[in-house]
Amino acid sequence: MSPMTKSTRLLLWTALLGAFLLLVSAVAVALLLSFDGDVPGAAPKTLLVRLEGALPDGPAQGAFILDEADFPPLLTEVTQAIRAAATDAQIEGMHLEIRPVALGMASVQELADALDAFRASGKPCTAHADQLTNKEYLLAAACGTVEVAPAGLLLVNGLSVEQTYFAGTLEKIGVKANFEHVGDFKSAVEPFERTGPSEAADAATHALLDSLYEQFVALIGRGRKLSPEQVRALVDALPMNPADAQAAGMVDAIGWGGAHDPDDDDIVTLKHYVRKIRRANGERPAIAVIHADGEIVDGESGTGVLGGGFVGDEDLIADIEEARDDEDVVAVVLRVNSPGGSGLASDNIWNALAGLHEVKPLVVSMGDYAASGGYYISAGADRIVAQPGTLTGSIGVFGGKMNVRGLYEKVGLTLHGYKRGELADIFSSTSDFSEAGRARFHAYLESFYQLFLSRAAEGRKMEVEAVHAVAQGRVWTGAQALERGLVDELGGLDTAIAKARELAGVTEETGILRLPRQRTVMEELLEDLQGGEEAGLARAMLQRLPGADARLRRVEGMLRVFESGGPAALLPCEITVR
Repeated sequence: MSPMTKSTRLLLWTALLGAFLLLVSAVAVALLLSFDGDVPGAAPKTLLVRLEGALPDGPAQGAFILDEADFPPLLTEVTQAIRAAATDAQIEGMHLEIRPVALGMASVQELADALDAFRASGKPCTAHADQLTNKEYLLAAACGTVEVAPAGLLLVNGLSVEQTYFAGTLEKIGVKANFEHVGDFKSAVEPFERTGPSEAADAATHALLDSLYEQFVALIGRGRKLSPEQVRALVDALPMNPADAQAAGMVDAIGWGGAHDPDDDDIVTLKHYVRKIRRANGERPAIAVIHADGEIVDGESGTGVLGGGFVGDEDLIADIEEARDDEDVVAVVLRVNSPGGSGLASDNIWNALAGLHEVKPLVVSMGDYAASGGYYISAGADRIVAQPGTLTGSIGVFGGKMNVRGLYEKVGLTLHGYKRGELADIFSSTSDFSEAGRARFHAYLESFYQLFLSRAAEGRKMEVEAVHAVAQGRVWTGAQALERGLVDELGGLDTAIAKARELAGVTEETGILRLPRQRTVMEELLEDLQGGEEAGLARAMLQRLPGADARLRRVEGMLRVFESGGPAALLPCEITVR
């Protein structure tokens, strides 16, 4: 028997250390949770909820966390906890501390709906913030009492959208965009070809903003019991100082939020309450909630260099098949928070979902985005549930390349190519499409668009012509999509889960199985060592870096989608509503 090599011994000791740490963590969690349950006759507590930054919509992979109980709560876990607290006899009220949040409109609406449910229970709900801009105020208004700091500011001044166009920059560096698209409103390529929006893109953005602003006004009016006219007048009068805001009825009190020490006996923190919810979610039978969070790509899921996750068709299909084959799973909810991506990967996922749908009910819950490829994978569900502010539709396709010959010339780089076949160099990076090449490529995109239409028509039980009338790459809000038959119902994940239970014929409460499963840093490290990979740990490290600008992430995402050379079914732009 040959002696162990140094690397083998290192691998063995690392595995043993990992196993020991996992065991210690499990024992610690068990001891902690044993004191974290309901205690009969215990004094009522106030639920302390702190909202800040971004709340993940789907499970993160490879996070630097040793204990799975310490994973940050997902957006939908927070809403589930708030709704559970509304009927929990041991929760007497809620204090909401709001700091600047980085959430889409649909995420804000999902949280606001949960806060409305808590408020409807009759329990007191107070919200405090040092400053309140649009989205923070929408959340605060859902509580019964809104308090702002004495030196705070209210800047609830309406919505705006900005789109960055790169054509001028590309021209300066000698790069020329060569793209084709199908659908008059499929404007994803416009930022690379133009310095401003086309007439179609301009009209579509105005329609989107009109719908979102109407929802914005309604949400404030619902929380503060004001008419739309009163809300619009107040919004146009902002910014306000706290005293003027209180006089105008925008806030109820001015103060520092009171003393809410998480260690006080009369306080239960959101983190501990979510742990309780997670234990309940482990019950069987279960509804499987499969998260498709991020751009859709061919291959494996992961994290981009500039931050933000993407969904690989291989990994998502594995989750779909796990839920399909699990006898304890009675129905599936696909939670889609994706602007789309690879057309090929989207069709592969659609096929896997069709196989699941043959044996189990399938409901889709849409988050901030479920557009283009995100809508493609949603279309075949029994029921589609979206928030009014979800950005969806965008049924269209585009593709192309960048001609970087001018850039190469500027830096003194030359390429010389050889080919056999008239169109062998159709995707050459140093030439434009030829007339014949452009025509053939456009014909290919047109064929994929027809496939997209047929998938959507089959799933929605509509005529292809009817889908085409609301397709052509146009993006709709959830409210607009409901009017056009692209979604069935407005609501959040709780609504989708209730519908899944109904379709499965299950009357009792069920657990919730979330896929993909989150992995701790030790699980990630052990997997990488066993597989001889270094990329996984690198992804975990990158995940801890501050998020880069959304515009650069979208460019990175588009380049990632283009790597396959296939059609791209991607949202026209990074639509950030401020």
